[in-house]
Amino acid sequence: MDDSASALEQFRKQWKEEVNARTKKPQGHSSQPQQERPRRTSDARLERPTNKPPTRHPIADVKDESDHYSDAEQTGESSAKLIQRVESLSIRNIDDDEFTPKQPVHEPQSALEHFEHAMERERQGNLGDSLSHYRKAYRLDAKVDQTYRQKHFPTKSKPTNPNPSNTPATVPSTAHHPSKEPQQELPIAELIDSFAHCQITGAPPIIAGDRPPPCGIQKLPTEVLLELLRHVAVRDPAVFVRLALVCKKLAYHVWTDNGIWKRIALGSEFGLAGQQYNFATDLQGRELVFRELGDESAEEDLPPVTEASFPEQSTWRDVFHTHPRIRFTGVYISTVNYTRPGGASATAYTWSSPIHVVTYYRYLRFFRDGTCLSLLTVEEPIDVVHHLTLENLAYVRNGKKEPSSQLKVTPVPGKQGATSSSSAVAPPPAAQHIMKHVLRGRWRLCHPSLDTLAAGATQDGVGPSDLSPTMTPGDLHIETEGAGSRYRYTMHLSLKSAGRATHTSKNNKLNWKGFWSYNLLTDDWAEFHLRHDKPFYFSRVKGYGLGY
Repeated sequence: MDDSASALEQFRKQWKEEVNARTKKPQGHSSQPQQERPRRTSDARLERPTNKPPTRHPIADVKDESDHYSDAEQTGESSAKLIQRVESLSIRNIDDDEFTPKQPVHEPQSALEHFEHAMERERQGNLGDSLSHYRKAYRLDAKVDQTYRQKHFPTKSKPTNPNPSNTPATVPSTAHHPSKEPQQELPIAELIDSFAHCQITGAPPIIAGDRPPPCGIQKLPTEVLLELLRHVAVRDPAVFVRLALVCKKLAYHVWTDNGIWKRIALGSEFGLAGQQYNFATDLQGRELVFRELGDESAEEDLPPVTEASFPEQSTWRDVFHTHPRIRFTGVYISTVNYTRPGGASATAYTWSSPIHVVTYYRYLRFFRDGTCLSLLTVEEPIDVVHHLTLENLAYVRNGKKEPSSQLKVTPVPGKQGATSSSSAVAPPPAAQHIMKHVLRGRWRLCHPSLDTLAAGATQDGVGPSDLSPTMTPGDLHIETEGAGSRYRYTMHLSLKSAGRATHTSKNNKLNWKGFWSYNLLTDDWAEFHLRHDKPFYFSRVKGYGLGY
């Protein structure tokens, strides 16, 4: 009995020593971070706000990562994005846009399908649906993100041993090392220059040994070919650029012909001559006959945009792509998402309070005559963009008294083919409800040669003089109707380019610089705080055609 008691006592001592040894180690490590106590918030006193109004809108000071990047970041773009672009290619009509009605897709069943559907909904800005699909995906498979990564971004296998025979490194082995070195890729400019002496080749014969099909364009002189390309470019620059995919000869002319790009850049169809640098209409779209009092920008007519506004050695292709200009073939959309806490249910016991995800959209569509349409709604783009027209707005505002021949035909999803004016129908009730909230307005761009003009030629600012800076090249001034007849909204935006890649679309982004409301009766300005608002991004709409 004594032996068992002594053994039990010895076991207890060993157990206590092990427990004490384990507890001493964490205490020693935790003593170091306890020495550096975090600074209390009361120690750092905030500066008292001044009563003076700010010199500009706070949203103008927000920096955007896509607007500030170096050339090294452009050249060092990862290949993962390129792989994703190539794998996302699909066979479809080149003129289709993201708003074109597509064939109904079956509901996702597997975890990977839910994950892919959630990412698509997140890209569209619908966070509510994306969260629900993310939850379903992870409930079915906890490692669905790794499955998605292996499907769309497979890891490259490591190269095997190039010298399996373990030959010494000093002795070159031609049997295991290929003699041909990998060819160095040429820059795009040098590659296009190598197409200068290429000729247009016709299609090969359908049956071997038979005559090839005729190719009339193959025998055209270069002068006649360039004149045809000029007409195509004036009609639609997108079709003109697409001709570079036909053959090397056309690719060379599309890339290097500076005369055609000059006609596009300075033309009134899609170039700088079609932009409005002064207000040409009032808020209702009527042409201005008398200049408004206080409009300093109209006192001195700005010089027209001509070839003299740019350096002599300008590459007009770059001028057309990079110079600030408004697009008329689509709509600018701003998708805004933010969260706010919700209230707990009064009838049910819950451990946590709900979180609401709020999503709304802003739409801006511009027209060549200097007018524009502005809309703030919670409806998704696919339900809005096809009805955002001046004809539908006139139908709703004029008490549905417009004749049927002047109404905008609302295309029915899934049905193709043009309809005559006599068979035109009014917009559906859902579209009429959306168009009730559309605001008419007008727009103007800052003159492109403002930085090269004399010091006395300036363009007035946007909004109140003590709150807004003067306009700089690339800035956009929009005035729209307000909540009532005595209010008017003023927007100050800046044209930017979304994306870091060199060959992406330009002038497809509008950054906020300010948003004000003006009271016509009291002559007071009120500033809107854009805490949650996001930039506008351009999306081409097939139903708008060329924007005429």
